[in-house]
Amino acid sequence: MGVGTASMRSRVRVAMIGMGRWGTRVHLATLAERDGVDIVAIADPHAPDLRFMAEQHGIAHTYRDAYALLDEVRDLDAVVVVTPTDTHRDICLAAFHRGLHVFCEKPLAYDVAQAREMADAARANGLITKMGFNFRYSPVIQRMKQLIDGGSIGKLHLFESLTVNHQFIDPERPRHWKMERARANGGVFVEYGCHSIDLALWLGGPITRVVAHGMTLIPERPLEEGGRGPVDADDAASWIAVYERGGEALFRTGWASVPIGGGGLRVYGSRGSMAWQLDPTTRRSEKLLARTVEDPEPRVLLEFAPSFDARFDEPPYPIGLIARYSARLMEAFLSDLRQGRPSSPDFEDGLAAQHVLAAIRTSLDEGRWAKVERG
Repeated sequence: MGVGTASMRSRVRVAMIGMGRWGTRVHLATLAERDGVDIVAIADPHAPDLRFMAEQHGIAHTYRDAYALLDEVRDLDAVVVVTPTDTHRDICLAAFHRGLHVFCEKPLAYDVAQAREMADAARANGLITKMGFNFRYSPVIQRMKQLIDGGSIGKLHLFESLTVNHQFIDPERPRHWKMERARANGGVFVEYGCHSIDLALWLGGPITRVVAHGMTLIPERPLEEGGRGPVDADDAASWIAVYERGGEALFRTGWASVPIGGGGLRVYGSRGSMAWQLDPTTRRSEKLLARTVEDPEPRVLLEFAPSFDARFDEPPYPIGLIARYSARLMEAFLSDLRQGRPSSPDFEDGLAAQHVLAAIRTSLDEGRWAKVERG
């Protein structure tokens, strides 16, 4: 269909592929609330309540097979892909073959070769893409970006990111596909690190080399089909990166530790520093702190704490602000479709992050500094 098709309609017609917890709690909920959007079809090979979801939201078509959906459902504008990493490449290329615009969850692909093929296909077909880099839509991060670009802290010298939570701290929680190298090509450094890498690139520019260390803290887990199986991906990982224009970035990630003291990131410049403080427990509040050489007393520049929403904020798995960021990201994708023009973060940004992930993978495997390729 190509760029501009959706902007000529009164409504945007979307299909969703992947109806797991994230797809349903966040993306389906967001799309269902948007005016001018028709969710035409959904697909998932395993979701037990697919028909119930369709009836609840007035969705005409349900499929167990993504490719059957893409072959049979006519008159679509876009596809939202929320499936395991090792399926992204084939689904997205099939969607591009149909002339459909694509929103894809992160990371873009299993490896750089797949990511490059996907970005090239989107570009060659003139199609709009959007990456699931939802942290860019934090009000605090967006204000931080404005201030850095405006020279508020001078030249950026250091970037520091901390993303640790207890998602998989229970050793009896079954092995997730994200813990299988054959499915994800890495563990927490891919799943969580992808977001912080994108922010590091967005705020500080290209990265040239990295050195990393990772650990599998829980080497064996129960399997959904019974018995137990090995975990061959990292539960905790840290790495150092070097910016092309000078400066250093530090990253720590973990999904099997109880967080304490707040998460987020810090940037340190030649004239000042800023911190994004995200409450990692409830994920319901964040603030931006800043200080400069001229004004050394730390100040709160921005606070964001939206009203409680049971859909996103109820335990045991509160997603809080992350759901709000994702809703704003999806709205940006819909706006791109209506206006017939792409905006960042797109598949080019996904490819840039994939290059850094590949260098981290090499560093973990070979125990050395690894160059970050480009292009």
